[in-house]
Amino acid sequence: MAKIQIKSEKLTSIGGIFPIMEKFDRMLSHTIDSTLGLRSKVYGYQYSEIIRSLMCVYFCGGSCVEDVSSHLMETLCLHPHLRTCSADTILWGYI
Repeated sequence: MAKIQIKSEKLTSIGGIFPIMEKFDRMLSHTIDSTLGLRSKVYGYQYSEIIRSLMCVYFCGGSCVEDVSSHLMETLCLHPHLRTCSADTILWGYI
């Protein structure tokens, strides 16, 4: 008898990036944030989220940081727990 697996209706072309993002969050986020410090306790993005968003641009075939806002944001925002920041935030995060 064949096994059938029910899939989510939200299939994406870059769906394989989600396990990579989760692994990055589990293994490196705490180290990055504890080493660089917190940017803000109330609002905004932490350094680990900025680095993860930049990493997603290049792992998903982007050629510049602006690709996260113009091409990838609607797909990366489908993840229920991990936040993806805009290109402006990525570029301001390194100042």
